[in-house]
Amino acid sequence: MKLVLYLDMDYFFAACEELRHPELKGKPLIVGTSESLDSGKGVVMTCNYEARKYGIHSAMPLTMAVKLKRDVNYIHEDWDYYQSVSDAIMARLREYGNPLDIMSIDEAAMGIGEMDRDTALAFAKEVKKAVQDVSSLPCTVAISSGKVFAKMACDSAKPDGLKVVMPDEVMGFISGMDIEKLMGVGPKTADKLRSIGIGKISQLAGADPMVLIDALGSFGKELYLLANGTDNSRIVESYDVLSISREKAIDPAGSAAEVYPLMEELSRSLIDEINKKGFWFRTVSVKARYEGFSERIKSRRLSNYTDSLNTLTETAKRLTDTLFDGKKVRKYGVRVSTLIKSKGQKRLF
Repeated sequence: MKLVLYLDMDYFFAACEELRHPELKGKPLIVGTSESLDSGKGVVMTCNYEARKYGIHSAMPLTMAVKLKRDVNYIHEDWDYYQSVSDAIMARLREYGNPLDIMSIDEAAMGIGEMDRDTALAFAKEVKKAVQDVSSLPCTVAISSGKVFAKMACDSAKPDGLKVVMPDEVMGFISGMDIEKLMGVGPKTADKLRSIGIGKISQLAGADPMVLIDALGSFGKELYLLANGTDNSRIVESYDVLSISREKAIDPAGSAAEVYPLMEELSRSLIDEINKKGFWFRTVSVKARYEGFSERIKSRRLSNYTDSLNTLTETAKRLTDTLFDGKKVRKYGVRVSTLIKSKGQKRLF
C-alpha cells in the first residue's frame, strides 16, 4: 500500500515570531489579527504552547485571551513574513520530486510510494531535519497509508514529533479514539453519531453502513470506510500558479467610498478567473498604494478552501477596512493565493 508523509509546522505563526524575537521563547505568546491587544477587537490566530497552558487557543477572541492571561505577550500578524517562510519550506519539500499536496500555509502531504517501516522511519527523520534546517522551526512529521491517517498520526505526535503508522497498524492506532479524532467529524456530526450510540471509532467501524448513510448521507459511507482502515484520500498536487490578482489605479486618488465598489468589481473578476481555471483558494489579500507611493498589504487565511464570491468579497471588505487611516489610495488590488485545483477534491480535504 502506498504511503503518505504529513508535515505540520508546530504553532507556526508564533514559532516564526519566536525566531525573530528570541527573547519571547519560553514565554506565553499570541499572534492575533488586531493591531494591538487592548483594541477590544480581533481573534487569536495562533499561540505557543506556553500560552495554551492558560486555556488560550486559536480563533479565541482576544478579549477572552487577555482575561485568561493578562500579561501575555502579543504580536500583530505579519502574513507576508509567514508566507515567505512557508514558501521556503514547501520549496524544500518539492526537491524530493514526490507528489506534494500543500494543505495550508503550514501543512503539506507528500505521496512517497511503498516503503517498509525502517525505510519510512528513516525518510520521515530526513524530511523533518531538512525542514528544520531550512526554517529553524519545530515541526511534526508522520507517515501512514493515506492523508487522513497520516494527519491523525501527525496530530497525535505533536509537538515536534515523529511517527510512523504502517497500514497493518492503522486499526490498532485509531480504534480506541473518540469519533471527534476522525478527520471530518465536527461537533454536529459527532452529535448525530452519538445520538445513534456511536462515540468511538471502533463503534463506527462495527456499525451498519446503511444506518450511517441514513444519518449522514454519502459522508456516512466515507466515515465507515475510514473507521475500517480504508483511506481513499488522494494527493492532489498544488498548482504551479501561486496566486491570481487584480489591481486598478484610482485617478484621482480616492477614499473608502471609491475603493469599495472597485473591490467588488475586482473580486468578481477574480472569481470568474479562478472558476475558468478550476481553482479553489484559501488566502485573500488586499493591497493599497497611497499618495506618496507607500503601500500596505493585508492578508487572511480562510478556514477552508473555497471558490465563493461572497466569501471573497466579505473577507476583502474586512481587510480593506483596516487599510484606511486618512490617506487617499492611488492603486488598489485584491489577490487570492494558496491555490489548489478543484477537480477531484474529496470532502475530507
